[in-house]
Amino acid sequence: MSSKQNTTFAHVSDAHIGHRQYNVKKRLDDMQLSFLSAASEAADQGVDFAVFSGDLFHNKDVDALTLSDAEKCLDRFQEEDIPVAAIQGNHDDNLYKEDLNWLEYLHQRGKLILLEANFDDGETFEPHEPDSTERGTSAGFVDFGGIRVFGVQYIGRGLENRLGDVVEGIRAANERYGEPEHTVLLGHFGIEGQVPKMSGLEYSKLEPLRDVVDYFGVGHLHKQYSIADWVYSPGSLEVHNIREDSNDLGYYTVEVNDDGLDPEHHLAKRRPFFTVEFSVDGYEDPESLEGGLEDRVEELVPKLREKQDREIYRGGGDRRQPVVYLRLTGLLEFSRSRLDVDTLQSIVEEAMDPVHIQVRDTTETKDAISILEEIGEGRAEVIGEHGQIDRDKLEVKVFEQLAESHPEYGEESSEVAGLLRSVKSDILSEEPVDAVADVIQGERRELFADAGGEGE
Repeated sequence: MSSKQNTTFAHVSDAHIGHRQYNVKKRLDDMQLSFLSAASEAADQGVDFAVFSGDLFHNKDVDALTLSDAEKCLDRFQEEDIPVAAIQGNHDDNLYKEDLNWLEYLHQRGKLILLEANFDDGETFEPHEPDSTERGTSAGFVDFGGIRVFGVQYIGRGLENRLGDVVEGIRAANERYGEPEHTVLLGHFGIEGQVPKMSGLEYSKLEPLRDVVDYFGVGHLHKQYSIADWVYSPGSLEVHNIREDSNDLGYYTVEVNDDGLDPEHHLAKRRPFFTVEFSVDGYEDPESLEGGLEDRVEELVPKLREKQDREIYRGGGDRRQPVVYLRLTGLLEFSRSRLDVDTLQSIVEEAMDPVHIQVRDTTETKDAISILEEIGEGRAEVIGEHGQIDRDKLEVKVFEQLAESHPEYGEESSEVAGLLRSVKSDILSEEPVDAVADVIQGERRELFADAGGEGE
């Protein structure tokens, strides 16, 4: 620990080491590099300790390379004698519970101090005892000078029912082991209203904690936010979903002085994501559409280069290849079967040199629009989350209405629709006609046993 008067700590979260996004090796490397960069920056700023609020790993079945990558990041703190306290996130637990999970292993190795609450019998929060010959697999809290850090592992929706236990546990620990100058609590959960359409704990439920906690460091939502100057989420260190690209992802450094706690957010170094949105409206054939995309991409290249040149997106001073999202919108003037997505990807690849291209086709065809108008009130059931037609649901709806139009199929319309979809799939995959006929006969016998085989 530093001998300076003020204490400073780093708050990091959601590294998700081991996430091989899009099955691209460079994205696997990015997860470690972003955490290693944050650890190096925090160490260079002279932090006294660091806290990590969950999801060190991405997968529950951690392999040797992922474990090694995580240890290298934690070693960067150890090189500067910076201890790290961490909690378990929803991605961190073992796929199969054995004697130790990987965070417990790292705790025993002295790479980090794993904090978790005991909601069974005994003390809710037991102190970390670094000099004990029995290291244990976790602790309830750890003191760094006058700052006491408590941790609550991810317990999903069960947290809401345990908040009272957390408050009483903190009070009991402070009464038994002495009052700290400041209290930090780590948790891994979402707070309602921070991310659209994502549920979470109501902020009002956290209010009792405010009496015993000065800094509540949370993770899980991958979004940077703060509430009421005491709840802080730094965001993830890398983008794990295109919706996160607009977020200020990074980490906090928190200076503790006579006036209290003063958090400062820092942007993480990460790979640039870039969206190419292209409307197919007005193009009468694939050739003209491809030419239109070439023009659109050429128009956007300067904006991409401007983004790549920002300091947080550069790697070793060099531009990093982007991840590009190609989002197709609008109304196709020709058959979807003539839309050559591979050619469209090649156009983007040649101009933008991405590490990966992710295509999202939200286009519609005139036939689909006509069918949507015909199904009337049922159209709401086939509209997707982002306002586009869900073609699978549209197909089901069409087959259901087709079945319902025949009185003898009315009560079994859903099952008949499923059979029609199956038959269509078999035909398109060139299954033998006799095999398809056998499927139809078998299903008809099962659905209409009372018909006595009529019409076979």
